[in-house]
Amino acid sequence: MAKVGQQWLNLPQDILLEVFRYLTFEEKANVRATCKYLQQLIDHPTLWLNRTIVLKSLQSCNSCFWTTLRKRRIRCLVIREATPKQLQKMVNLIPNLAAVSMDVKMNVERLRALRPLANLRKLQLSNSSLILDQDLLREVATFKQLTTLVLCSFVYGHSSSLCFLAELKKLQSLTLHVRQKSPPLASVQYILFRLPKLRELSLSSVDTWENLSLCFTAPEMKTSEEADVLEPHCISQLRLEKLSLLNSASGPLSRKALKQLSNVHSLSVNLTRSCVSLNSNFVHSMLENLPNITELELSWNGPFADFVNILPSDLIRIDLINARLSNVDVQLLSDSSGKTLKHLSLVLCSGITETMLKRLPKQFPFLQTLDLSGYRLLNQEILFGLVEMAFLKEIVISNNPHLTDTIKQFRTLTDSRVHVTHESKRNHNECDCLFYSQFLS
Repeated sequence: MAKVGQQWLNLPQDILLEVFRYLTFEEKANVRATCKYLQQLIDHPTLWLNRTIVLKSLQSCNSCFWTTLRKRRIRCLVIREATPKQLQKMVNLIPNLAAVSMDVKMNVERLRALRPLANLRKLQLSNSSLILDQDLLREVATFKQLTTLVLCSFVYGHSSSLCFLAELKKLQSLTLHVRQKSPPLASVQYILFRLPKLRELSLSSVDTWENLSLCFTAPEMKTSEEADVLEPHCISQLRLEKLSLLNSASGPLSRKALKQLSNVHSLSVNLTRSCVSLNSNFVHSMLENLPNITELELSWNGPFADFVNILPSDLIRIDLINARLSNVDVQLLSDSSGKTLKHLSLVLCSGITETMLKRLPKQFPFLQTLDLSGYRLLNQEILFGLVEMAFLKEIVISNNPHLTDTIKQFRTLTDSRVHVTHESKRNHNECDCLFYSQFLS
């Protein structure tokens, strides 16, 4: 056995690294503990590309830990607890961070500690006690290099404070989530038409369709005399490609607003239980007037039949959450997008039957990912039927501990071509208030 182990260690490093790439975090830790040689290999940066490290407390991180993170070239951190001094130490030890998510009680001093991070591109501030006051937002605006900004808070401060974000000219993705009241959409309008590179927007708690239409309506052009004393240049046409509206009740948008959203190809909508007719009309107006939609995420506790007949015919991705489905609905979806659909999620939808799941391979033969989270009716026959999907790469199954042996057989039948997981990655890296994670919790 010793000789076999020694021969295994003599394999080229590239081959060992390729093998280690398939290990879980726990398995890597076990391999790393065996010897110094394997410790060096496990710490190789190629095994940690795009990995996010979650730190519950910076106080427990010693110098050895920070050295390991530097070796692995970790660029993304999630911080749950930290003082300003601890943050300064972190910045000094790993100055090349590109993404920082902070779920702590935020103040200007803590945020200012991140200023030396010259490579910081993504900043996420998420905390139920976070107040987006003028001082904090002014400090956020000093991070001119940001391309992604996520602000998830309990309450906004002065409504005009958001206007400071218009200084982030490199911003490509903006998330503004609030749990208490609607965001100041006049300020949101000001921001949107002064960020020429913005491509992704996520808003929550929008309570009236008039305000939402205002948000996406170009401000009136000023005269040349007024322009001399005005704010930064205002763009005439939004270039948003991804739009997400959460926990909102809204009627149809105005024509001017819909025209500004003509480039949107990815739409995510969480429809509240109140104002059902307005919500339905809102989605109808979006689907009928936004011709480029290829990705749709819809959280809707009503019948999917309300929308299935007006879906785009070339959808690449559709995520349905909590909707009421029928065999007719799924067949109509297959008729319209069965040849183009690559990603399908049916999460906690009512009306799902075994017969419906057995038909999926024939209805959607080109699927690459399939999310069936929350269905205990999954059995061996259904799972083995998915082997027919030649392009399937990943399937998400939750609440099915009885399928452990069946999953092993499924992996054998597919030569491990299909990754079976119990947790969806749909909203990984987003804030915790997203409705998707709430439904699954």
